Amino acid sequence: MSVVVWDIETQGLIKHSPGFDREEQVRNLEVSCLSYMVIPSAPLLSGDEAAAAAAVEAAPMVTLWRDEDEDGVGPFRALFEAFDAAELIVGYNSLGFDHPVMYKHCDRRRTEKHLFKVHDAFARLRDHTSVWFKLDHLLQANGLATKTADGLQAISWWKEGERALLREYCEQDVRALARLLVLREIRLPKIHSTAPNYVFGISSALAARRASEACRQAEAEVGAALEQALAGPQPDDSRAA
Repeated sequence: MSVVVWDIETQGLIKHSPGFDREEQVRNLEVSCLSYMVIPSAPLLSGDEAAAAAAVEAAPMVTLWRDEDEDGVGPFRALFEAFDAAELIVGYNSLGFDHPVMYKHCDRRRTEKHLFKVHDAFARLRDHTSVWFKLDHLLQANGLATKTADGLQAISWWKEGERALLREYCEQDVRALARLLVLREIRLPKIHSTAPNYVFGISSALAARRASEACRQAEAEVGAALEQALAGPQPDDSRAA
């Protein structure tokens, strides 16, 4: 069982993308590259912050490019397969940006299954505080390495063919987000407060998902047992023979 943490970079800005409104403009953006890491679920659920942090550092990173598709199966096939296998798909503003940009690359039914697994830390913090926290500000407030650049610079790197710098930036964003989301609590700038892990964290989201699945299975088993009890004993065909 695993968790995927991911991030995308695009070839242009939302305001320069065609569309009648912001949502359509986001969907019409084109990816330059994306990075993701797959982390085993066990250390994230262990309750040991050090073990979770070690798992984040040990997780291999994968970067995919929009214009690289040697096998002819689509440049992002590996990402979608990782999503298929994951218990949880973790991003930062991924419901409002990353996933909509990727809609065009994955069929609707498959995308819907992926969306039900999403843990969007940005949305969680926004909904609890009404504040739109920038990831870089959260990293800085919690003593973690901050981003190496920004989205505007990433777009420039793509246009200039600086792929090594773009890859480093995207991968660093993913690792930095994972480091933040395995902390037991985080300090929140602007409002000078502290958020517990169950508001933003991977381990709490993963535990909630497993608890929900366990309840669903228990309800199904109880329902099946009740149906059998109401049906009463079944006739013994061997006696009739």
